[in-house]
Amino acid sequence: MIDYFNIPGQARIDMPISKKLFAEKVALSSVEKRILREDIDRIVMKGLLQTRTVGVASYIDNEFSYDQIIFALVDIKNPAKTSAIAGIIQKAFPSPMILILNYQNNYCVNWCVKRINQADKSKRVIENMKTTRYLTLNDDDKIANDWLQSLDSTKIVCSTLKEWFDELSSKLLMLQVSDETGTFVQADSHNITDYRQLLEQLKENREEQRQLLIEIKSETQFNLRLKLTTKLKELQEQEEELKKRLK
Repeated sequence: MIDYFNIPGQARIDMPISKKLFAEKVALSSVEKRILREDIDRIVMKGLLQTRTVGVASYIDNEFSYDQIIFALVDIKNPAKTSAIAGIIQKAFPSPMILILNYQNNYCVNWCVKRINQADKSKRVIENMKTTRYLTLNDDDKIANDWLQSLDSTKIVCSTLKEWFDELSSKLLMLQVSDETGTFVQADSHNITDYRQLLEQLKENREEQRQLLIEIKSETQFNLRLKLTTKLKELQEQEEELKKRLK
Protein backbone atom coordinates (compact mmCIF):
# COMPACT_ATOMS: atom_id res chain seq x y z
CA MET A 1 0.00 0.00 0.00
CA ILE A 2 2.81 2.43 0.84
CA ASP A 3 4.13 2.10 -2.72
CA TYR A 4 1.11 3.93 -4.15
CA PHE A 5 2.25 7.13 -2.42
CA ASN A 6 5.52 6.92 -4.36
CA ILE A 7 7.54 8.52 -1.56
CA PRO A 8 11.03 9.62 -2.70
CA GLY A 9 13.62 6.96 -1.94
CA GLN A 10 15.59 9.13 0.48
CA ALA A 11 12.44 9.59 2.59
CA ARG A 12 11.66 5.86 2.79
CA ILE A 13 12.44 4.06 6.03
CA ASP A 14 11.51 0.72 7.54
CA MET A 15 11.72 1.13 11.31
CA PRO A 16 9.62 -1.15 13.51
CA ILE A 17 8.51 0.22 16.87
CA SER A 18 8.03 -2.48 19.49
CA LYS A 19 4.83 -2.41 21.48
CA LYS A 20 6.93 -2.45 24.64
CA LEU A 21 8.79 0.71 23.61
CA PHE A 22 5.56 2.34 22.47
CA ALA A 23 3.95 1.68 25.86
CA GLU A 24 6.98 3.08 27.65
CA LYS A 25 7.14 6.30 25.64
CA VAL A 26 3.42 7.10 25.36
CA ALA A 27 1.01 7.89 28.17
CA LEU A 28 -1.83 5.39 27.69
CA SER A 29 -5.03 4.76 29.60
CA SER A 30 -5.82 1.25 30.81
CA VAL A 31 -8.21 0.80 27.88
CA GLU A 32 -5.55 1.96 25.41
CA LYS A 33 -2.99 -0.37 26.94
CA ARG A 34 -5.37 -3.29 26.41
CA ILE A 35 -5.94 -2.27 22.79
CA LEU A 36 -2.18 -2.04 22.24
CA ARG A 37 -1.70 -5.46 23.78
CA GLU A 38 -4.65 -7.31 22.23
CA ASP A 39 -5.57 -5.54 18.97
CA ILE A 40 -2.31 -4.22 17.52
CA ASP A 41 0.16 -6.63 15.98
CA ARG A 42 2.94 -4.39 14.63
CA ILE A 43 3.84 -0.70 14.22
CA VAL A 44 6.34 0.34 11.53
CA MET A 45 7.58 3.76 10.47
CA LYS A 46 7.64 3.74 6.66
CA GLY A 47 8.45 7.30 5.62
CA LEU A 48 9.85 10.55 6.98
CA LEU A 49 9.36 13.58 4.77
CA GLN A 50 11.65 16.43 5.73
CA THR A 51 13.30 19.27 3.85
CA ARG A 52 16.51 17.27 3.59
CA THR A 53 14.73 14.17 2.23
CA VAL A 54 12.22 15.71 -0.17
CA GLY A 55 13.50 19.23 -0.76
CA VAL A 56 10.29 20.93 0.41
CA ALA A 57 10.43 23.70 3.00
CA SER A 58 9.02 23.18 6.48
CA TYR A 59 6.15 25.30 7.76
CA ILE A 60 5.90 26.45 11.37
CA ASP A 61 3.72 29.16 12.88
CA ASN A 62 1.82 29.67 16.12
CA GLU A 63 -0.81 27.05 15.23
CA PHE A 64 0.96 24.41 13.17
CA SER A 65 4.29 22.64 12.93
CA TYR A 66 5.11 20.89 9.67
CA ASP A 67 8.83 20.32 9.99
CA GLN A 68 8.28 16.69 9.00
CA ILE A 69 5.50 14.33 7.89
CA ILE A 70 5.44 10.73 9.04
CA PHE A 71 4.16 7.70 7.16
CA ALA A 72 3.43 4.71 9.38
CA LEU A 73 1.90 1.27 8.99
CA VAL A 74 0.09 -0.59 11.76
CA ASP A 75 -1.00 -4.21 11.40
CA ILE A 76 -4.13 -4.80 13.46
CA LYS A 77 -6.03 -7.82 14.70
CA ASN A 78 -9.51 -6.36 15.06
CA PRO A 79 -10.96 -4.00 12.41
CA ALA A 80 -13.75 -3.02 14.82
CA LYS A 81 -11.07 -1.15 16.77
CA THR A 82 -9.80 0.79 13.74
CA SER A 83 -10.88 4.20 15.04
CA ALA A 84 -9.51 3.62 18.53
CA ILE A 85 -6.19 2.29 17.20
CA ALA A 86 -5.78 5.22 14.82
CA GLY A 87 -6.46 7.63 17.67
CA ILE A 88 -3.81 6.00 19.86
CA ILE A 89 -1.15 6.09 17.13
CA GLN A 90 -1.91 9.63 16.00
CA LYS A 91 -1.88 10.91 19.58
CA ALA A 92 1.57 9.39 20.14
CA PHE A 93 3.24 11.50 17.44
CA PRO A 94 3.09 15.32 17.41
CA SER A 95 4.09 15.44 13.73
CA PRO A 96 1.44 15.19 10.98
CA MET A 97 1.02 11.55 10.02
CA ILE A 98 -0.41 9.47 7.21
CA LEU A 99 -1.33 6.22 8.94
CA ILE A 100 -1.99 3.04 6.97
CA LEU A 101 -3.89 0.32 8.83
CA ASN A 102 -3.68 -3.26 7.60
CA TYR A 103 -6.06 -6.05 8.57
CA GLN A 104 -5.31 -9.30 6.75
CA ASN A 105 -4.19 -7.44 3.58
CA ASN A 106 -7.17 -5.10 3.69
CA TYR A 107 -6.03 -1.50 3.99
CA CYS A 108 -7.41 1.84 5.04
CA VAL A 109 -5.73 5.23 5.48
CA ASN A 110 -6.13 7.57 8.44
CA TRP A 111 -5.12 11.22 8.74
CA CYS A 112 -5.99 14.28 10.82
CA VAL A 113 -5.10 17.90 11.52
CA LYS A 114 -2.74 18.45 14.46
CA ARG A 115 -2.91 21.92 15.96
CA ILE A 116 -0.37 23.12 18.52
CA ASN A 117 -1.78 23.05 22.05
CA GLN A 118 -1.46 26.65 23.20
CA ALA A 119 -1.28 25.58 26.86
CA ASP A 120 1.55 23.13 26.16
CA LYS A 121 3.48 23.65 22.92
CA SER A 122 4.87 20.10 23.05
CA LYS A 123 1.36 18.65 22.67
CA ARG A 124 -1.14 18.66 19.84
CA VAL A 125 -4.89 19.05 19.55
CA ILE A 126 -6.23 16.51 17.06
CA GLU A 127 -8.98 17.73 14.75
CA ASN A 128 -10.89 16.44 11.71
CA MET A 129 -9.84 12.81 12.05
CA LYS A 130 -10.65 10.94 8.83
CA THR A 131 -10.34 7.29 7.83
CA THR A 132 -11.03 5.76 4.43
CA ARG A 133 -12.93 2.54 4.00
CA TYR A 134 -10.98 -0.70 3.85
CA LEU A 135 -9.94 -1.90 0.43
CA THR A 136 -8.09 -4.85 -1.05
CA LEU A 137 -5.25 -4.17 -3.45
CA ASN A 138 -5.24 -5.52 -7.00
CA ASP A 139 -8.91 -6.47 -7.14
CA ASP A 140 -11.61 -5.28 -9.58
CA ASP A 141 -12.68 -2.24 -7.52
CA LYS A 142 -12.28 0.40 -10.25
CA ILE A 143 -12.98 3.37 -8.00
CA ALA A 144 -10.38 2.24 -5.47
CA ASN A 145 -7.83 1.47 -8.17
CA ASP A 146 -8.25 4.89 -9.80
CA TRP A 147 -8.01 6.53 -6.38
CA LEU A 148 -4.82 4.63 -5.53
CA GLN A 149 -3.20 5.86 -8.73
CA SER A 150 -3.99 9.46 -7.72
CA LEU A 151 -1.91 9.26 -4.52
CA ASP A 152 1.47 9.57 -6.27
CA SER A 153 3.37 12.15 -4.18
CA THR A 154 5.63 13.10 -7.09
CA LYS A 155 2.62 14.74 -8.76
CA ILE A 156 2.01 17.10 -5.83
CA VAL A 157 3.17 20.65 -6.57
CA CYS A 158 3.79 22.66 -3.41
CA SER A 159 6.23 24.98 -1.66
CA THR A 160 5.86 23.80 1.96
CA LEU A 161 5.26 20.53 3.79
CA LYS A 162 1.94 21.91 5.04
CA GLU A 163 0.79 22.45 1.48
CA TRP A 164 2.00 18.94 0.63
CA PHE A 165 0.03 17.42 3.52
CA ASP A 166 -3.09 19.44 2.71
CA GLU A 167 -2.92 18.39 -0.94
CA LEU A 168 -2.55 14.72 -0.06
CA SER A 169 -5.37 15.00 2.50
CA SER A 170 -7.60 16.29 -0.30
CA LYS A 171 -6.68 13.31 -2.46
CA LEU A 172 -7.38 10.89 0.40
CA LEU A 173 -10.85 12.38 0.92
CA MET A 174 -11.80 11.73 -2.68
CA LEU A 175 -12.28 8.00 -2.12
CA GLN A 176 -15.35 8.79 -0.03
CA VAL A 177 -16.55 11.35 -2.57
CA SER A 178 -16.08 8.85 -5.39
CA ASP A 179 -17.94 6.12 -3.52
CA GLU A 180 -20.89 8.48 -3.18
CA THR A 181 -20.94 9.42 -6.86
CA GLY A 182 -20.27 5.92 -8.18
CA THR A 183 -17.29 7.00 -10.27
CA PHE A 184 -13.82 8.31 -9.47
CA VAL A 185 -13.69 12.06 -8.86
CA GLN A 186 -10.30 13.78 -8.99
CA ALA A 187 -9.38 16.13 -6.14
CA ASP A 188 -9.87 19.81 -6.91
CA SER A 189 -8.19 22.26 -4.54
CA HIS A 190 -10.71 24.95 -5.51
CA ASN A 191 -13.76 23.09 -4.20
CA ILE A 192 -12.37 20.67 -1.60
CA THR A 193 -14.11 22.71 1.12
CA ASP A 194 -17.40 22.17 -0.71
CA TYR A 195 -16.73 18.42 -0.82
CA ARG A 196 -16.11 18.36 2.92
CA GLN A 197 -19.28 20.32 3.65
CA LEU A 198 -21.40 18.11 1.39
CA LEU A 199 -20.05 14.95 3.00
CA GLU A 200 -20.83 16.36 6.44
CA GLN A 201 -24.37 17.22 5.31
CA LEU A 202 -24.79 13.68 3.97
CA LYS A 203 -23.64 12.28 7.30
CA GLU A 204 -26.14 14.44 9.21
CA ASN A 205 -28.93 13.61 6.76
CA ARG A 206 -28.39 9.87 7.12
CA GLU A 207 -28.27 10.08 10.89
CA GLU A 208 -31.59 11.92 10.85
CA GLN A 209 -33.00 9.22 8.57
CA ARG A 210 -31.78 6.54 10.96
CA GLN A 211 -33.48 8.23 13.90
CA LEU A 212 -36.71 8.64 11.92
CA LEU A 213 -36.76 4.95 10.99
CA ILE A 214 -36.55 4.08 14.68
CA GLU A 215 -39.45 6.42 15.43
CA ILE A 216 -41.54 5.06 12.55
CA LYS A 217 -41.11 1.48 13.74
CA SER A 218 -42.26 2.35 17.24
CA GLU A 219 -45.10 4.74 16.26
CA THR A 220 -48.60 3.22 16.45
CA GLN A 221 -50.75 6.23 15.51
CA PHE A 222 -51.43 6.31 11.78
CA ASN A 223 -51.37 10.10 11.38
CA LEU A 224 -48.07 10.49 13.22
CA ARG A 225 -46.59 7.56 11.35
CA LEU A 226 -47.61 9.14 8.03
CA LYS A 227 -46.04 12.45 9.06
CA LEU A 228 -42.77 10.74 9.96
CA THR A 229 -42.79 8.75 6.72
CA THR A 230 -43.31 11.94 4.70
CA LYS A 231 -40.37 13.55 6.49
CA LEU A 232 -38.24 10.48 5.75
CA LYS A 233 -39.06 10.72 2.05
CA GLU A 234 -38.03 14.38 2.07
CA LEU A 235 -34.71 13.48 3.65
CA GLN A 236 -34.14 10.72 1.09
CA GLU A 237 -34.74 13.22 -1.72
CA GLN A 238 -32.33 15.65 -0.07
CA GLU A 239 -29.75 12.86 0.16
CA GLU A 240 -29.96 12.22 -3.58
CA GLU A 241 -29.62 15.93 -4.30
CA LEU A 242 -26.50 16.16 -2.10
CA LYS A 243 -24.95 13.19 -3.93
CA LYS A 244 -25.60 14.88 -7.29
CA ARG A 245 -23.82 18.01 -6.07
CA LEU A 246 -20.71 15.95 -5.35
CA LYS A 247 -20.20 15.10 -9.00
